[in-house]
Amino acid sequence: MRGVTKRIQSIKFALLSPDEIRRMSATKIITADTYDDDGFPIDMGLMDSHLGVIEPGLRCKTCGGKVDDCPGHFGHIDLAMPVIHVGYVKDIKKLLQATCRKCGRLLLTRQQAMEYMAEMEQVEELGGDVTDVGFVTKETAREAQKRQRCPHCGEEQGKITLDKPTTFREDGHKLTPKEVRERLERIPNEDLRVLGMNPEVARPEWMVLTALLVPPVTVRPSITLESGDRSEDDLTHKLVDVLRINQRLRENRDAGAPQLIVEDLWELLQYHVTTYFDN
Repeated sequence: MRGVTKRIQSIKFALLSPDEIRRMSATKIITADTYDDDGFPIDMGLMDSHLGVIEPGLRCKTCGGKVDDCPGHFGHIDLAMPVIHVGYVKDIKKLLQATCRKCGRLLLTRQQAMEYMAEMEQVEELGGDVTDVGFVTKETAREAQKRQRCPHCGEEQGKITLDKPTTFREDGHKLTPKEVRERLERIPNEDLRVLGMNPEVARPEWMVLTALLVPPVTVRPSITLESGDRSEDDLTHKLVDVLRINQRLRENRDAGAPQLIVEDLWELLQYHVTTYFDN
């Protein structure tokens, strides 16, 4: 038995940026096809051998390992249009309500922000945990949400509402994921810290996806039935839906299709990504 070579001291949870997703990806996935006529995985498909192998005799094109040695590798899909990550809708709503629709600044005066930041630092110095710090950041956000006008640029603020699961509205006007992402991009790093976010590992615009991680084939293996046919995992079936709609959306957008068609396909892409995460 091997001795312990390293011990885990702590774990930090963070968001993956689009650049990190692409860097950790073994291959870009562009086709919904899985296997060719000879039964081999199709390159840049959902069962690409760069994502790992589940068939005896095949070698992974990323690490060279066989089925017993290769742990599997992630791929990615570049999304034609941004989509909201359903797991972060509450956080997105809080950020939209607490920051200016025009300049992106936190809707507190500089003095108020400094006071809340000092309170949060004091809680941490006294040994407070994530829950204790969370009470301070929630109070910060609640106070900011009360303001009707930005103290920095003077812009009047609208009312942000959420139509579940992922549709945001401002005074009844629907905000597209692209508009939501642009507004989150405008929030300065120093204001994010006051709201309890570490911008070095979690920028809020990363909650709106432009690249989607594709899990290794080892966590969604194909099953060969008695008839000899293959049956794919539910995750693979859902990723097929995402890829097909993503391709249709890209083709229609690039061809200059009517805005109504593009928006319908965009909503369909949002639906498939949402149900991929939470069906």
